[in-house]
Amino acid sequence: MFPIKDDIPSRSVPFLTWLVIVASTIIFLFETPEIIHRWGFVPVRFWMGEDEINMITYAFLHGNLFHIFGNMYYLYIFGDNVEDGLGKMGFVSLFLTSAILGAFFHALAHPHSHVPLVGASGAISGILAAYMIMYPTARIYTAVWWWIYEVPAYYYIALWIAIQYVYALSGVETGVAWWAHIGGFVGGIPFGIIGRMLKREGTYWDV
Repeated sequence: MFPIKDDIPSRSVPFLTWLVIVASTIIFLFETPEIIHRWGFVPVRFWMGEDEINMITYAFLHGNLFHIFGNMYYLYIFGDNVEDGLGKMGFVSLFLTSAILGAFFHALAHPHSHVPLVGASGAISGILAAYMIMYPTARIYTAVWWWIYEVPAYYYIALWIAIQYVYALSGVETGVAWWAHIGGFVGGIPFGIIGRMLKREGTYWDV
């Protein structure tokens, strides 16, 4: 299942969504192994009382071209409407909270790992959670092989997080930080609830 677009137009220019996409792309172009080691999130260092700031910086680093394309593409599809609903301050709070919880869940699952965690997947998982709660009936145009289907957002995203959970429980080493996805998703739930309440009242959390 590959999302193509949704059916909810943006009310405003999703400035922060585009800022994350552009900043992450520029950083990726200049990444070195030294940068990844210094600013990626390493569980062992975290449990030694280090890497607190890295619980955020890792989200702007990516391992390869496919990695950054997948993350930024999902952010492009789902980020604008969440930014609309939560406003700028709410969107920033959601992104940072989900990134931090993603790193924390990863550290719990792999406490002895020396391998740097990189990627915006935890933060974007939080955005998916918020989107699912705020816009459950939105239609996600989804490609399955060469067919395109309109899938309700709650179904598409619920299936997505279920797959992450199954892989996380399997314990199979795939190189993907499944628990970071789950942690980020958990972080996005309260923001989705807040966004849905604001949407119902016709107000927005913004600065």
